[in-house]
Amino acid sequence: MINYKLKAAPTAQSKEGNSQKGPKANRILIGVDVHLKSYQAAHKIDNGAVGVAQTFGSKEALLLYAQKQRELAKEVVVLYEAGPLGYKLYRELKASDIECLVCAPRSGEQKRKRRKNNSIDARTLTSDLFNYLHGNEHALQRVRVPTPAQEQARIESRQQDALVEERKRIGAIGNALLLSQGYGSWSNWWRPKAFERLSKEVAGWIVKHLQRWVGILRELDQQILQAKVELSQKWQGPRPKGMGAVSLVQLKAEVLDWNLYSTRRKIGCLAGMVPSEWSTGEGQRLGSITKVGLPALRRILTEMVWRMILFQPDYKAVQKWREVLEGSNRGLKKKAVVAIGRQLMVDIWRLQTGRITAQELGLILIEG
Repeated sequence: MINYKLKAAPTAQSKEGNSQKGPKANRILIGVDVHLKSYQAAHKIDNGAVGVAQTFGSKEALLLYAQKQRELAKEVVVLYEAGPLGYKLYRELKASDIECLVCAPRSGEQKRKRRKNNSIDARTLTSDLFNYLHGNEHALQRVRVPTPAQEQARIESRQQDALVEERKRIGAIGNALLLSQGYGSWSNWWRPKAFERLSKEVAGWIVKHLQRWVGILRELDQQILQAKVELSQKWQGPRPKGMGAVSLVQLKAEVLDWNLYSTRRKIGCLAGMVPSEWSTGEGQRLGSITKVGLPALRRILTEMVWRMILFQPDYKAVQKWREVLEGSNRGLKKKAVVAIGRQLMVDIWRLQTGRITAQELGLILIEG
C-alpha cells in the first residue's frame, strides 16, 4: 500500500518572508504623482522594468509604503513634482531616512503625445529619475527645496506682491467703468482726494458703483504699506542707494542662499535674463531673453534698474548704456534695461558673497 504525504501550500505571508530573507536590492526608485486626495506611485528595482502604478488614498499610506521599500533595498529614492501641496511630503520622507527629490513640472512631452493620466505621470517620473541618477542631468529639472525659515520668508514676500496685484485688479475694474462712460483714465481713483474730485465730475450712479470698491482698495493700501514696513525692517546695515530695502529682502527670499551659486552664469539663469540661442555648426544666433527663471526676480530687478539709473549715475552698467537710455528709441531702451538688470543681478550676487565691494562698483552707500 502506497502512503501519500500531502504538503501544505506555502501561504502568501510565508512567501513574502522568504523573499525578504533574500539579498536586498541596491536601489528602489519611486515616482509619485501627488494630488490632494490620492497619490499614484510607480517603482523600479535596480535595472528592472518600471512597475505598474499603485494608488494610495492618503499621504500616510504612501509613507508606509516607502518605509516598507526601505526594508527591501539599501537605498530608496522618491521623486515628485513641485506643486500647490508644497514640500511637506519631502520633509516627512527625509525624516524617515528616505532620499527625496523634487522636480519642476514638465508637460511639453505629454502635450506632444496627447496622452496624460496619473499612471503615466508616475511611471514617467520613475523613468526620469533613473536616467537622472545615471548621469543624464537634463532628464529632469530639480527644484531647490527651501528650509522652513526660507519658505516662510519667501511666502511673506510673495504675499506682499499678491496684495499689490489684487489692488491693481480691483482698481482696473473701476477704471474700466470710467473709461466706458467717457470719463477717461483715473490713476488711483479710490484715494481720498482723487475720489472727492471724481464724485463731483461723474454721474451719481457711477459713483454708487465705485463706492463699493473704495473701502476694499483703501484697506489694501493699508495692508500693502504694513507689509512693506515689515519687509524693510528685515534689512540691517548699509545698502547701495537705489536698491530699496524691500527689494533686497525680496531678492534674498527668492534666491534663498546667494552662496549656492558658484558662477555668474548660474545666477543669471536664475533670473531668466540670459539670451536665448539657436546655433548649429559655426553659426550662432542669439535671441530675446529666455525667461526660464523666476518671474519675481525679473520684476524686482527691472524696478531696481530704473532707480539705479536715477540714483547711481556712476554705476558701470549705467554708464555703459547711458547713450541709449538718453535716446528716444523705446525698443533699445528696453534692451538696455534688461542688460543692466542682468549685470545688476550678477553684481548683487558678488556683493552678497564678498567677491567685490560697493566702492569697486562705483556705488553710493546709504544707511539701512
